[in-house]
Amino acid sequence: MLEQNRKILYIENLRILLTILIIMLHIAVTYGSAGSWYYYERSDDAISNILLTMFTAVVQSFSLGFFFLISAYFTPASFERKGLKSFLKSRLLHLGIPFVFYYFVINPLILYILKTIFMGEHVQSKNLFGPGPLWFVETLFIFNMVYALWAGFSGMEETGRQRLPPRNKNILVYLIILSFINFIIRMFCPAGKWFFDFQPAFYPGYISLFITGIIAGRNKWFDNFPETAGKRWLIVSLTLILLLPFIMFFSGAVNDVSPFLGGFTWQSLLYSSWEAFTGVGIIAGLFVIFRKKFNRQGDLAKIMSDNAYPVYIFHPPVIVFLAYSVRNVLMHPLLKFLFVSIAGVPLCFLISRYIIKKIPFAKKIL
Repeated sequence: MLEQNRKILYIENLRILLTILIIMLHIAVTYGSAGSWYYYERSDDAISNILLTMFTAVVQSFSLGFFFLISAYFTPASFERKGLKSFLKSRLLHLGIPFVFYYFVINPLILYILKTIFMGEHVQSKNLFGPGPLWFVETLFIFNMVYALWAGFSGMEETGRQRLPPRNKNILVYLIILSFINFIIRMFCPAGKWFFDFQPAFYPGYISLFITGIIAGRNKWFDNFPETAGKRWLIVSLTLILLLPFIMFFSGAVNDVSPFLGGFTWQSLLYSSWEAFTGVGIIAGLFVIFRKKFNRQGDLAKIMSDNAYPVYIFHPPVIVFLAYSVRNVLMHPLLKFLFVSIAGVPLCFLISRYIIKKIPFAKKIL
């Protein structure tokens, strides 16, 4: 958990927003979006399926990469404060234990209940053990281990001279390179294809944003990133989001999205570029907006930020069984998506605060 002071409260508020969006993304997959999840209620309503897929495409483009960036930003200071041994121990406690618990307890429990008690209705066939959405925690743990070993054994020290935040041309070059690397990776591993617990199609962005976060943390970029640059890149991303329906319609994505997911196709190159520019533009824009407008917290925001991490870990069973409980309610898929989101998000935070955080030793881990 980040230290609570006014200087970084906007980061805590961003974490709340990102956690909520991840929950809603999984609910969107439940009701028609492309993607992998535990429980589905697919419909033949093309409009709702398209809109939900667009929603997940936008959220996927920036949310998890933003999480990696934020986490990495505070990693150098944490490492220097704790030292190698204590740093590794803390990461094992806060990341390793939740991952193992989810892999061997929560994931099997969800699938057992769905497949056995509920007779496997609308359930994706999966192995009993698995990380679920905690592939992110697993990846973050690996990234932290690599950084710690590199920093610990390289004997690097802070230098007095700090690098300036990236300029627009630096960001543009980064996005062009990222777009082509995504395209190349997806020739062999399309989006949606898993390699053990990972989707290689998205890892160029995750890795590069984590590295960017490390560099940013050592050079205090969060304090100095220009507001004008953030707003300009946000305009770029919003323009690309508005163009997405036309891209999908005129490129044939409405009928078949597979050419966009990977392979040596112009659609894959187009989507790889759209995803990179949209995601980084949203990250830059949200960052400067929250830094300026939302660098404060009331009681509710404080409670939510204190529970954001456990909510991320424990939200799958909550929204899966909430969605299942209203499966017989006749409602348009978009309305069901909104209903489960409006009911499910507060329920996740309430369960975290009044149940999960009351478990012995939970506060030390979460």
